[in-house]
Amino acid sequence: MASDRLRAVNKEEGEAAEMDMSPMIDMVFLLLLFFLVVSNPKTIKIDPTLTPSVAENAVAAKTKNGKIVVNVRDNGDFVQEDTTTKMADGAALREYLKAEKERVESKGNEPVLHIRSDKGVEFKYVQRVIKAGATVGLKQVAYAAFNKE
Repeated sequence: MASDRLRAVNKEEGEAAEMDMSPMIDMVFLLLLFFLVVSNPKTIKIDPTLTPSVAENAVAAKTKNGKIVVNVRDNGDFVQEDTTTKMADGAALREYLKAEKERVESKGNEPVLHIRSDKGVEFKYVQRVIKAGATVGLKQVAYAAFNKE
């Protein structure tokens, strides 16, 4: 008799079990929001008037965080990363580098002086940027160049 009841219960077709996906979708949106807030994207604006040098051993930078970009034009002008703000003299260059160094360090990154210059620029102009960076305490210098490939 008990087996007849068990067979009858198993014979009845009930509703199919369905999984509720709304908590899963909520979790995906929360993770997406978390990664958007935590990530720190950095884009470096490129001066279209510059044509960087070509170097056989040029290596792509590992990270963009912490870069302090100074563009050196072929006439000896120093321009900030935004490619519109020209620095009139060495004092303006040092002030810019000092302010950017403090900004980068406040975010917890190691500041790196990133020099982009035209391939025809004289080294004395690049040397001025390096000296200004050393004056404000920048310890790392990266020079932008294309790889021959």
